Parts: sequence; structure tokens; C-alpha cells
Amino acid sequence: MGDANHHSRIAREKRAAALDEFVKRRFTVVGDLALKAVEQAIEAAAAALSGKHFHSSPRIAHARRVKWVKQNFPEVSGDIDAVWGAYGDLGYDGLDGDRARDAIDAMERILDAIEKRTGIKFR
Repeated sequence: MGDANHHSRIAREKRAAALDEFVKRRFTVVGDLALKAVEQAIEAAAAALSGKHFHSSPRIAHARRVKWVKQNFPEVSGDIDAVWGAYGDLGYDGLDGDRARDAIDAMERILDAIEKRTGIKFR
């Protein structure tokens, strides 16, 4: 299992890819990449703050990450829901630049909040 540095490196890569795909107007994958960047950031924060590793239980990892981040970073609760909603809307229903922009904005706010409190860098 990876540590905070491992997960933060992956979060940075996924974030950069989400931003790149947004610029290229490949909106159907922006939600996927934004969600994965956020999940890696949550893994990094959980490992750093409490030694947790959600990915060790793949079937319930998503739910546990969401629950943990909402408890530990309640200020981004709405943003987590926005990223999850964009993941479904963009990935399954089609192209929408406004929805992709919403996903990018929510991802950035989540990464900023986690970075501010933990000192883990996502840029």
C-alpha cells in the first residue's frame, strides 16, 4: 500500500490530466480524472492524518473515502457530491463543458482544502 507521498504524486498526475483534458474539450473524461485525483488526495490525507488506507477494501473504498472526507473536511462536502455527480453525468450522459468546469472547480477546492490542512502538495 502506498503512503501519503505515493498518493499525492498520483493525485498531482490525475489533476494535471483532468486540466489537460478540459482544455482539449474531452469533457467525458474530465469527471473520471477529477474524481480519481480527489480520491488519491483523500488517500494521501487519510494515510498522513490517521494511517488509513481505503484502497485495501476495493468494494467499499469509495463509500469509506467519501464518509471519511466529509467527517474530516466538512467544508468540502458539497464539492465531493459535485465531483461524484459530474463523474456520472459526464462519463455516461455525454458532453457538457459547463459540467466539466464545475468538476474542475470542485476538484480544485477539495485539493486546496486538503493541502491547506495537511501540507501535502497537489500542485
